[in-house]
Amino acid sequence: MQGTAFAIADTTPDLGLVNWLRRRRDERRARRTLERELADYATLGDRDDLAALMAGWGAADSDAAAILVHQARRDLFRSH
Repeated sequence: MQGTAFAIADTTPDLGLVNWLRRRRDERRARRTLERELADYATLGDRDDLAALMAGWGAADSDAAAILVHQARRDLFRSH
């Protein structure tokens, strides 16, 4: 099959996939870092204060807000 389009396509690397994988890895690292930083807000009052600040900034639909909601739900289910 040498010289056919199939053979050429088979040896050509897909750079789009590599870039996508790198971007996903970077996003996961950034999210883990944010989760660790937000974990410092351990008490319910601290989280409420931070949530109020974020709502004032208009960041209610951000990654940080989603992480805070997830942590609050996890703590709620642990307490019961």
